[in-house]
Amino acid sequence: MHKTWLTDVIGTEKAAIGVVHFKAFPSDPMFCQEKGMDYVIESARKDLLALENGGIDAVLFSNEFSFPYVTNPSEEVISGMAYAIGCLKNDIHVPFGANVISNTHASIALNAAIGGVIMRGTFSGAFSGNMGLVDAHPGDLLRHRHNLGLDKKLKMVQYVVPESSGDIGGRDKMTIAKSTVFSDLPDALGFCGESAGKPIDLEFMKQCRLMWPDMVMFASTGVKLETIESIYSVADAAFIATYFKKDGIFENEVDEERVKKFMAKLKKYRANLE
Repeated sequence: MHKTWLTDVIGTEKAAIGVVHFKAFPSDPMFCQEKGMDYVIESARKDLLALENGGIDAVLFSNEFSFPYVTNPSEEVISGMAYAIGCLKNDIHVPFGANVISNTHASIALNAAIGGVIMRGTFSGAFSGNMGLVDAHPGDLLRHRHNLGLDKKLKMVQYVVPESSGDIGGRDKMTIAKSTVFSDLPDALGFCGESAGKPIDLEFMKQCRLMWPDMVMFASTGVKLETIESIYSVADAAFIATYFKKDGIFENEVDEERVKKFMAKLKKYRANLE
């Protein structure tokens, strides 16, 4: 099996990164004032332990329930994520990172504070979507990481096209991918479906694999037990969240048994590649 930075950072190729979906934070419309931050933390702890007990390779913390998403999350969200992850630190026994949805600078800063080793986000391009306009500047973002001394430690998965978005200039996906690989120094390319739990365009990923055989590629949405062979035959790793929830429903808590079944099948698949 071809070795990439995944072996050094995550501990394996064909890696599975389970996503811990934080409940809404203060200032988010769905934040529960009665239950407060204790509820946010304990809900995340249950999901974290279910993922780890299920054999997950790594975890990514995300403010998934900060609906509706904004391009500039409030200070309460970012500080809340840092506080919650700090409270969970003694329960984290696998490589981990964090993602502040739709704000890559905030994700870099958060990972610097918590010691994260992996993140994902939109690093380049101008896109339109439900939040309005996203205008990303790779030069600023990579310099942010560089100035924090995290070039080697923090791996950044760059979305080719973010979820539910379109390029303002009308560029097609391959044109975007070519530009990203040529000029944006990506650690990995991330391929998204329309939204959480939706399948990626696997044929497009296959085209990218043929063009850049050594590039690390992540499936960022829609991976499930039944698609392990088809996805991982092309992808080097995947972020998995919705499939691990009870009954595969986005709003539910993580089901440890679903994680165990997925990881048992994935580990068998990996063993056959060695």
